[in-house]
Amino acid sequence: MKQDIAVIGLGLFGYEIAVCLEQKGHNVLAVDIIPEKIGAIKDQVTAAVVANITDESALRELDIDQFDMVILGLGKNLEELVLGITYLKKLGAQHIIARASSEIQEEILLRIGANEVILPEKQSADHLATRITVPNIMAFLKLDSDINLAEIHVDQKLAGKSLLELNLRKKHHITALILKRQDQQPKIITSPDTRLMLDDSVVVVGRQDDIERYFA
Repeated sequence: MKQDIAVIGLGLFGYEIAVCLEQKGHNVLAVDIIPEKIGAIKDQVTAAVVANITDESALRELDIDQFDMVILGLGKNLEELVLGITYLKKLGAQHIIARASSEIQEEILLRIGANEVILPEKQSADHLATRITVPNIMAFLKLDSDINLAEIHVDQKLAGKSLLELNLRKKHHITALILKRQDQQPKIITSPDTRLMLDDSVVVVGRQDDIERYFA
């Protein structure tokens, strides 16, 4: 669904998320205090303006309450983040996603009103560690502390076996959800007799430890 999104702070993270969201069909307003950054992105987003998140009057002029979401791509300045979120909440921001650089910062930002806080460095590190540990994991998504989705490449170890033979659910607490086969549409797995073929991929759900332990 197309959304109106403001991205404030155009460091590496903010710049990339603003451009990616625009490419995916959203209306993106890019905001930064540095004119050069606005000049670099203005042709790649819906609109781009110079403004300071710590200036309440400047934020008010952006009609921030009209946006479906505000993403803060700011750096490590906690005081700037706290002041910015305080003003955004005061001005009626509907949904605030903030970037944090530490877990303590994450907790503080959530307490003062951010709806979501992400730790890109931690998430990237965790994803890379998982990919190195389990090379046949093609994609990994952490839904919460205990529930994870992973797309697994079917290698020689798994090929030719049925889900019943693998006994994923009962023995390993992993549930296979979707089967993707070359040149075919993905299919929801409904039968334990489904047999895997080499170079298939299968989407599974379970605890990260269980997934890594079995598929490593």
